Amino acid sequence: MCLIVVAHQVHPNYPLLLAANRDEFRQRPTQRMHHWQQPNILAGKDLQAGGTWLGVGNDGRWAALTNYRDGSSKTVAGPSRGHICTHFIEQDLSALHFAQQLSQQTYAGFNVLLWDGEDLVYYASQGEQALQVLKPGIYGLSNAHLDTNWPKVNIVKAGMTDLLAEPEVAHQHLQNIMFNNQLAAHHLLPDTGIPLDWEQRLSSCFIDAPDMDYGTRTCISILQDQTGQLHIKERDFDTTNSPDQDFSFNLTP
Repeated sequence: MCLIVVAHQVHPNYPLLLAANRDEFRQRPTQRMHHWQQPNILAGKDLQAGGTWLGVGNDGRWAALTNYRDGSSKTVAGPSRGHICTHFIEQDLSALHFAQQLSQQTYAGFNVLLWDGEDLVYYASQGEQALQVLKPGIYGLSNAHLDTNWPKVNIVKAGMTDLLAEPEVAHQHLQNIMFNNQLAAHHLLPDTGIPLDWEQRLSSCFIDAPDMDYGTRTCISILQDQTGQLHIKERDFDTTNSPDQDFSFNLTP
């Protein structure tokens, strides 16, 4: 998952609005969002490492992960970051307690958002402000720290802000925010230690780089309404045969 925008307890009719793009090499084997054999997990699956980038539990717990991009650092040997999401969903730990435990483990650089039904927690494996319990607001996350001033992050946050004025929000509204394919100007590009042409190719919200065999492969949107219904839609860009999937949970006891 490489771009996430979330409106946390700020829309009068939707306690949660979330949209997320997963960018990945197209040759990496992947299974679409589905109910796993492990109880209580709805997620896509990285068939190479066995984890996921975004997962939801039947009780409404969810986790969403992005890589932290630092082309100048050495590769860290360790467990797959994709298991962070599933481990959180499977456990009963609070989001804060789970995030505190992450600091004791060794992973390649990552960011994760964790929701336990009460608190939304952000944890980053890099940097000083690594752990935050988030207040109500709109947040954007890509391959740097939360709300880093990247063009793509600013675009999706602005799009989500516009939706706050709408009394009804649909999945299409959320996913449309993520489909902007405009590349950032050179002077606005971040320096993450990769070549400048790569920085620009990766600067759009929606990435399509066929010459690199890389791009946005899925978009997931999540809405929670005031009745306690959690609605999820996945759009898969790897297939033209039924690219959309819908799932719903009733979170009311």
